[in-house]
Amino acid sequence: MGRLKLKENKVQFSLVSTVFNEIERLDEWITGIESQSVLPDEIIITDAGSTDGTLGALEDWKERSDIAIKLLVEKGCNVAKGRNLAIAEAQFDWILSTDFGCAYHPDWIKSLVEHFENEAIDVVAGAFGASTFEKESAAARADLVLQNGYPVVQDQYFTASSRSIAYRRSVWEKLGGYEEWLTLAADDTIFWRRIKKVNIPYLFVEEPYVFWGRHKSYRQFGKESYRYGLGDGESGINRKNFWSTIVESAARYTFIFVLALHIITLIMQIDILWSFIFLVPSSIGLRSYLNAWRNYHDLKPHYALNLRDLMNALFLVEVSRYNYISGYLKGWIFTSAEVRLNRAKLQSYR
Repeated sequence: MGRLKLKENKVQFSLVSTVFNEIERLDEWITGIESQSVLPDEIIITDAGSTDGTLGALEDWKERSDIAIKLLVEKGCNVAKGRNLAIAEAQFDWILSTDFGCAYHPDWIKSLVEHFENEAIDVVAGAFGASTFEKESAAARADLVLQNGYPVVQDQYFTASSRSIAYRRSVWEKLGGYEEWLTLAADDTIFWRRIKKVNIPYLFVEEPYVFWGRHKSYRQFGKESYRYGLGDGESGINRKNFWSTIVESAARYTFIFVLALHIITLIMQIDILWSFIFLVPSSIGLRSYLNAWRNYHDLKPHYALNLRDLMNALFLVEVSRYNYISGYLKGWIFTSAEVRLNRAKLQSYR
């Protein structure tokens, strides 16, 4: 059963989300929502056609919860369409968005809604962190190293995620909702960029109250990188990052090849040392490795990291870079005319 809403929650709001096959983490997610110090006035969830019992479990929750819950089913819909469908059904002016698979501090909702009465603000963006790494997989610990512990840096490059954001319905209407033509990702990135582009007034909640669950395998991280690359390629955003990744990866492989060649020639006593000149310029490809080393050194005392974690992080560099590049090329080149047309329309938001 849900807790009673706190007295200070004067502005009514709707919590929206989308779900697909989340039965393994569903109970934890429900507990995280029901345990909030401020509860939503309604929850609207779009199920994309779950086949693992998720929808049935949500229906059971709907029957026993004190919160008004509405469940929508749209088989095969992507996240953007699921969000739009849920928001279209919302009764209240303020919309609070989140994702399944997240964990929550009990004051997460409170940290956002306490700003709703500020008439000068139309969007409240929440910071987010990552779940506890030291209790998770080797792949997640490797990601911890690459992400330097997921520090909260809300600078000009910060992108608010729809796992922790609230906005007035008028904002969603003004922007035309989330971009449904994107296959898997980047819809919330574009939504945020458009908020900033048209100067919609917003504020940040700097303390992270939402914690993003990380993956257990390198394959899952690879799929995530591919989704991000696909979304970036389809939308045409983050081109600088894409080309930087291409150049750095090519330089790194060149460095490794030339270094291996030198080792072989030294062993075989063959004089082709002139090729040593390629090592210096190609050393820029080691940037990601050097960053991983610095992060590992800084985080080691706090997370009891070992050398294996560092080596796993270097392996994850290759997994993520390869899949991101593959996804970006697929989204940019091998895509439909509809995607190309919609991508062209986004030019003014870059």
